[in-house]
Amino acid sequence: MTELKDQFIDVNGYKTRFWSQGSADSVIILLHGFALSVELWEQNINELAQDHRVIALDLLGFGLTDKPKGKHDINIFPDFVYAFMQKMNILKAHLVGHSMGGLIATRLAQIHPESILSLIILSGAGFKKNIPIHFRIFSLPFIGEILARPNKRGLESALRKNTYERIDATKKLAEKLYEFSLHPEMAALLLKVTRTAINFFGFKNSILRTIKKECNKLTMPVLIIWGQNDSIIYVSHAYTANKIIPNSKLVIFDNCGHLPQLEHPKKFNNLLREFYKNIAKNTFN
Repeated sequence: MTELKDQFIDVNGYKTRFWSQGSADSVIILLHGFALSVELWEQNINELAQDHRVIALDLLGFGLTDKPKGKHDINIFPDFVYAFMQKMNILKAHLVGHSMGGLIATRLAQIHPESILSLIILSGAGFKKNIPIHFRIFSLPFIGEILARPNKRGLESALRKNTYERIDATKKLAEKLYEFSLHPEMAALLLKVTRTAINFFGFKNSILRTIKKECNKLTMPVLIIWGQNDSIIYVSHAYTANKIIPNSKLVIFDNCGHLPQLEHPKKFNNLLREFYKNIAKNTFN
């Protein structure tokens, strides 16, 4: 496996970390989920890079990318990814978004459909209101501030809950995320992002309305991937996404939680490579 090395670029004044592998003209951009980083894709990038140029970036505020300044709403993230594409001279790309990254990828594809060749929504947020109680509690005043404090054991436990079965990859990922959580501004960022999208009742209606209102703009090939046993964003969200996104295709992984790319990396990588081959042959759907 080729070593993945940190690279940095300035995007709108923010030092941004990314990993890049492969040299093909076809570009895949990987967007991680809430509180995660590029390390999420370690078992996928080299495989996908056999046929494509694959780029994973730390979203604004996460991993080793600078923290955002001032007030912002959820659109700061798709705007940031689009600015990253422009800075990297990427005119068109295939987007893959996991969890919160799925919401960001969906919004970016809605805002700039001319720049997105295809969209893969992986355990993506933003399609239904209901989410686990611990996320809803995290959005509350005072309690959220306590829960956001760095806690290595808590991170390991949280990542284990993301998967259907215990896997070694989550422990290594938890160690890296704990390092990032020690940044003095990380707790405040986590709370701000959570409270922008979530309240005690679940995902805010404003978020759901925004996503659902513009799904007709998603005319590119859309693949939705979910774990049958996802306890973070329930599999019922996948069926809703498939229903409201025109001509989308849904694949459910059995015996799988919220992290299909880590729980079943070979199956995941093969599915994506086949998806992109079908697009190149104009045989999607």
